[in-house]
Amino acid sequence: MKTESLREMKNNLSRVIAGLPRTGPVLITKTGKTSAVLLPVGEETDMETLLLASDRRFWRLFDSASGSKKWTSFGELP
Repeated sequence: MKTESLREMKNNLSRVIAGLPRTGPVLITKTGKTSAVLLPVGEETDMETLLLASDRRFWRLFDSASGSKKWTSFGELP
């Protein structure tokens, strides 16, 4: 995974975006700390899954639902 400073991103955004298919995700740092990530996106990218994967509220809801015993296991199916 490539890392770029925010200053470099501002100066070279077009170049970095053009290189995303080759380099993959790019971590963006501000004052030496990671503050964002730039991801390559194509026609096959599932945007809903990508956004849910980083949504803390979704994962809290998922964890609460999975612990509630309201799920039907494969063994319980007819």
